[in-house]
Amino acid sequence: MKRNALNVALTLALSTLTATAWAATSDEIAAAPAAAGASGADLGQIKGETVVVTASRMVQPLLDVDASMAVVSADETRTMGVDNIPEMLRSEPGVILSSDGTPGVKRIALRGENPSRTLLMVDGQRLDDQKNKSGAPLLINPYFIERIEVVKGPSSVLYGSDALGGIVNVITKQASEEPFEFEGGLNFNSAYRSFTEYANVSGTIERFKYALGAFNTNSGDLRLSDNERLDNTSYDATGFNGDLSYALTDNLTVGYTGEYFDTNAETNTTIDDATYGNFSGEIPKWERQKHKLYVHAYDLNDYLAAVESSVYYQKNTKDFNSNPQRGLDVAVYNEQESIGGNLQLEWSLGERFYLITGYDGRQETLDSSSAVSVAMGPVFRGNFDIKDADYKQQSHAFYALLSTYLTDELTLNTGVRYNYIKTRAGKTRIDGLQSVGGPNRPVNLVRDDTTKVKTLGSLGLVYRPWDNGAFRVNWSQGFRVPNIQELFLITSTGTLQMGNPDLKPEESDNFEVGFRWENPNGGLMADASLFYTISDNYIETARNGQFYTYHNIAEAKSYGFEAALSYLTQWNVEPYLNVTIMERKYETQAGSSTNTGTPKFFGNTGVKYYGRYFNLDGFANFATQTKNDNLDGWSYFGPQEYGGYVTFNLRVSTSFGDKDQFTVYGSVENILDKSYQTNEIIHEPGRFFTLGVTGKF
Repeated sequence: MKRNALNVALTLALSTLTATAWAATSDEIAAAPAAAGASGADLGQIKGETVVVTASRMVQPLLDVDASMAVVSADETRTMGVDNIPEMLRSEPGVILSSDGTPGVKRIALRGENPSRTLLMVDGQRLDDQKNKSGAPLLINPYFIERIEVVKGPSSVLYGSDALGGIVNVITKQASEEPFEFEGGLNFNSAYRSFTEYANVSGTIERFKYALGAFNTNSGDLRLSDNERLDNTSYDATGFNGDLSYALTDNLTVGYTGEYFDTNAETNTTIDDATYGNFSGEIPKWERQKHKLYVHAYDLNDYLAAVESSVYYQKNTKDFNSNPQRGLDVAVYNEQESIGGNLQLEWSLGERFYLITGYDGRQETLDSSSAVSVAMGPVFRGNFDIKDADYKQQSHAFYALLSTYLTDELTLNTGVRYNYIKTRAGKTRIDGLQSVGGPNRPVNLVRDDTTKVKTLGSLGLVYRPWDNGAFRVNWSQGFRVPNIQELFLITSTGTLQMGNPDLKPEESDNFEVGFRWENPNGGLMADASLFYTISDNYIETARNGQFYTYHNIAEAKSYGFEAALSYLTQWNVEPYLNVTIMERKYETQAGSSTNTGTPKFFGNTGVKYYGRYFNLDGFANFATQTKNDNLDGWSYFGPQEYGGYVTFNLRVSTSFGDKDQFTVYGSVENILDKSYQTNEIIHEPGRFFTLGVTGKF
């Protein structure tokens, strides 16, 4: 793939500057680069007093959150050498990465749930894909971020549908307090022979703030173990971001946010299967753009603490062409437009009560077309076209969260959300359909609209007897409304699948207890939780003759333990462990099984060293054997099994300059060149290395 004009321009500009290190993130993040003689609080770790917003829709310290939550700052991601958000979260407890074979576009599964049950957001607003069985993709500039917040467990009370497994919220870059600031970098990753360039500028000029960013990635084919190249896995990606705001008064700010992301890719798998193993394709264009206007107002009077409001327009387009495969060839174009908005009011009701109330609304419109060639059975045969038009899903929700400060150490959080979702059946026309021995004839599909109403609740308690530690316990509910594809459309992901307008929403209840501890001057950092989740009405595919149809056929029970532990010594050596132990039982009409494609034990462990001249991180990623009896409907794969693994990795970085404004970093990953896989579709890379430089001026 050719390097485009942005690629060349950024390369020249950043090469001239030598490009490098992120200094510090926003004042909201208690993390800073390692420096000689620094205290434990200055060595780049997320602390309990870190300000977060996702778990409760308000600004609060991490220690006061009643949900299981992880925060990853830009400081932590800048030297990883990866070019997508999911890879930045690989080591977090409870996180598993998934792939459908599209390079550079991995999905995030939380606590063993399908990625479609992870709600993805940018700055608190959702990313949706109404025609994608793999789950919504994170089409986001990975170098224009302030931090990533991950809430684990059902979280639909505050954010609505899809948050059964949890939430991933990407907080984009904030403007510098200086009039002008530049940061940028260059990165090479040998797994894909990929080159990435990025640049961000930001600043504050009196009442005006701005933050602008751009990146470009060009990648070749994936290298597996023994340096085997997997054909048809190259990709390019480009993105632009901007945030402009103006403070009309000290308490009132208006602003505009724009996002653009575009990728093109070739897709392939390493699966050894008679049907899906022959699958490969091309995505000439996968584009996302968004425009948002927002208003923030604070400290309006003694009772109304804050008002936040926004409206947005978002458009996703995708082209896909499959290479000829056994019995099925498909060319697809999807276009989804979304308009939406949010109004949130925060109320300070005396010393003991803090209330958040709000409204979320959105409408998503889907048009698509498919050209299908079928030669697989007696029902359909030949070439036919499918055109879907004017399918819409409208959502309206009202929510409230009340924090009651029972004592100075004990806080009770109660939440409720009312959801109303109406999905309007559009028009589907099929041309060229031919039954065996019969004539071609157009078919117009007519279906009825569907309406889903759901009220959800949550209850959490935080007990903070020490400044450095807190206990938490919570119950929360989640739900996921069927998307347009599952309700109405005829689609293909390896075989033809039919929508079902009678589907019920998926539902879940989660119970958990946890504990957080930090020592701001070094020493122990700990975050651990026990969880138990009951889920019902899972939407999966079941065979119906020659094809598959969506049904509510499954339920699940999950329970487990998650922990993130580290200990920073006086010698700036920090051993750490991130681990998840869980069991997941899946029940369908076909039977029950604990072999659900989730390893029962996985995580990473290592040792970091923060030195005067360089930092080191030596670590191992591990997971036990994984089996999948495929009771969830993907039976055309057949039962899957792949072995456990341990991979060894080493990262090193060094900063220089009078303010340590330059950083050079590198890594060797999968040092022993192990052949392994973490999902059913594609193997992980073999041994590879990364090299990069970053800078901030």
